[in-house]
Amino acid sequence: MKFSIAATFALGFLAVTAPFVSADSLSDEIDAATKKFCGGLALTAPTKSQTFTEGSKIKLTVTRKPNSESKVINAVDIYHIGSGNKLTYLGTTWTGKYKLNSKATISVDISKKAKNIKLPAQFEFRTWVHNNAGPDCTLMSKVFKVVPKSHKNDDGTDSIEDDGSSLDPNVDNGCFGVSVDKPSSGEKVKASEAYTVSLTRDSASHVEDFKSIELYKIDLQTKESTKVKDSWTGDEHVRAIFNVKDTLPASDISNQYAYYYKVTADTQHNETCSFHGHAFYVSN
Repeated sequence: MKFSIAATFALGFLAVTAPFVSADSLSDEIDAATKKFCGGLALTAPTKSQTFTEGSKIKLTVTRKPNSESKVINAVDIYHIGSGNKLTYLGTTWTGKYKLNSKATISVDISKKAKNIKLPAQFEFRTWVHNNAGPDCTLMSKVFKVVPKSHKNDDGTDSIEDDGSSLDPNVDNGCFGVSVDKPSSGEKVKASEAYTVSLTRDSASHVEDFKSIELYKIDLQTKESTKVKDSWTGDEHVRAIFNVKDTLPASDISNQYAYYYKVTADTQHNETCSFHGHAFYVSN
């Protein structure tokens, strides 16, 4: 579904630089509008790790705490979370005008949009809720699974090749859609000079609040990792990009080590996730 001007405002791009992070007026306006028009909404089904059989319709349920704002569900998009936790937008699986009072349940058929996805696989919905007097709201479902249909064995029993238990449990928890882009793989940074640690968040990621960025070093001979320091700690709600500046004193540098960052963040469904950056090097 294409973004409307109102939705673009509500989900606008925000790049924050730390450690001297300050709230920007645009961010404050976005947060205030989101709280006013999207507060009290919840997507309660499908549930975490819920499993559906290929070809079956999936019930999607949205609840709200009624207020004076009129709301209508007008679209449901579907994403596939594949190898390497890569998010792929498959398209819009449902459109309509379903008035949302306190609860609404919609049966969604994903078979056409997901026909080229090898099963079992993990998916999520993005549901659009339209406000007549304000920005649209988007709700991300918890990750659910779709498994292939069963087949008949020679003895007459039913079985499936893979029931989904082999899929990544971190994806079930919503830990996807965040990458540590800088320093890049194999990059060399100068000791005692500031460099940028850059993180990117996909708009369909469940991750919302970044908590910490830690620097680790790995011994190139023993392959053992050791924490070097806390590069940043806080509680930052991130929409798209998050940058911090970091430095390493020359006294801490050794050619026997490579370095990488570990990022800890919380999802909108109260799960805690960690992401690891690429190995990079530090030179004098």
